[in-house]
Amino acid sequence: MKPKHLNAWLKWMVGERGYEESTAINRYETLAGVFSFAVANEYITRNPCQHVRTGRQRVKRRVKKTIRLPTLAEIEAIERHLPGPYKLLVWLMAGCGLRIGEACAVTLQQFDFESGTLYVDRQVTQDGENEEPKTAVQKAITKGGGRAHCIRHLKWRDLDEGRAVPVPSTIAAKVQEHVRLYGTFRVEEGLNRLEGNYLFSNIGRTNILMYSLVDRLWRNAKKAAGISRRITTHWLRHFFASADLSKGVPVTDMAEWLGQRDPRITHQTYAHVMPDAPERLRSLMGAVFMMQTELDLPLEFEAVVEAA
Repeated sequence: MKPKHLNAWLKWMVGERGYEESTAINRYETLAGVFSFAVANEYITRNPCQHVRTGRQRVKRRVKKTIRLPTLAEIEAIERHLPGPYKLLVWLMAGCGLRIGEACAVTLQQFDFESGTLYVDRQVTQDGENEEPKTAVQKAITKGGGRAHCIRHLKWRDLDEGRAVPVPSTIAAKVQEHVRLYGTFRVEEGLNRLEGNYLFSNIGRTNILMYSLVDRLWRNAKKAAGISRRITTHWLRHFFASADLSKGVPVTDMAEWLGQRDPRITHQTYAHVMPDAPERLRSLMGAVFMMQTELDLPLEFEAVVEAA
């Protein structure tokens, strides 16, 4: 494997397969991690990825420019036109920063109302195991888009690894009201399922909540609200991050709550919503130094000066 092979692979993913450049780079970086592991354990002597430039920073700058934020008025308008059992989805994404798959998989057991936290450790995905096919049609859809919907632990995380997200009191009240009005949907441990009392289910309350239903409900609610511009459910996550970061929440804390391992990714994505961060730092440090000049020197320091 040589750098020219990796460059050709990157071009093939974007040019022939039609992947977004960011997707191609993510896949490349997974492979680069494998090579780094192999070098560290002396399976190979050189990492061919060291001589391949991927343009990660350029892609991140492009992502920042394409991020769009919904207004609170738009969020409230869409929520009003969603069916009652699904209104809470909006607030879990906009108020807690959950991804749509994580919001669909929230259980009552994940909440600690006393401490005001939500422990996020699972998601709904479409990469589950299919049951043993019996007919020709079933055999034809056991891969790719035909994979089963499942509830699984968070991708790229250990089975016991999750994250604790602060839950605003207003969101906690909405959760409790949701449970009072609609109850929960019980799921037992099994194939493609994790045990719990889930807040959401399909319309007939016979199965878990799937992406296709959320997408249809979202589009219908947006249309009924008279909103013509493109707004996706993922924008609610951007709303959460941008609103908090613009008010001075540390990037490291936000990265933890969003489930992003590297705070640099969070900063690169949302730096444009923190334009006053340097001024906040100047004001803070100015106040600190002003306070210090008004304090008496410590006795130990005075003793050292006299001795000198």
